[in-house]
Amino acid sequence: MKRPSKLFLAAILIALSPVGHSDEPALLLDEKFDTALSPEWFWGLGTWTAGNGVLRGFESGERRHGPVKMRKLALTDATIECEFRLERGARFAGIIFNGSQERGHLVHLVMGKDQLRILAHPKMGETLELLKEDRPLTVGEWHRVKMVFSGPQLTATIDDHSVSATHACIAEEKLTFGLGGDSGGPDGEKAGALEFRKLRIFGNSGKASPQK
Repeated sequence: MKRPSKLFLAAILIALSPVGHSDEPALLLDEKFDTALSPEWFWGLGTWTAGNGVLRGFESGERRHGPVKMRKLALTDATIECEFRLERGARFAGIIFNGSQERGHLVHLVMGKDQLRILAHPKMGETLELLKEDRPLTVGEWHRVKMVFSGPQLTATIDDHSVSATHACIAEEKLTFGLGGDSGGPDGEKAGALEFRKLRIFGNSGKASPQK
């Protein structure tokens, strides 16, 4: 009886190997914020700087709107992790997800110094409050946030406190996301600022897309 060839045995080992069949979330984005932002951070309001591991923003300019910085990254089921800090008069930090330009906003996590909210946008120009909970945040301290999208459900964990909300629009494809909030008003950096760091995004399907 012939012994199996080395090539045959190697083929069996490769077939049985877990490589390529992992259910582990795939890392899609790992932002260090230690250099200037890439062109994928394509739009924003207010003044934003990146350096020393921190993305920092505050309201500025003639348009009365809190600072926001948008990035391109297509997502469906995904996990988003980062840390954020409110400085001085800043009222809230937020992470918002959008569809196409015609579709507009999809879902928004609002982390205020007094309240936690999840907002859905079933259609352009419409806002539906899915969750509102009194939950104070200490101004001037770093806080952790983790968002997990799974179909129509969003689970958000701020520090060690978790909340969930469900709506059909949460399951829609997210083409861009933004970091921002209310930094304290039009007096610029002296009024307050928002800071973000350690931003990582995982695709829960296990399929990675190249970072840009």
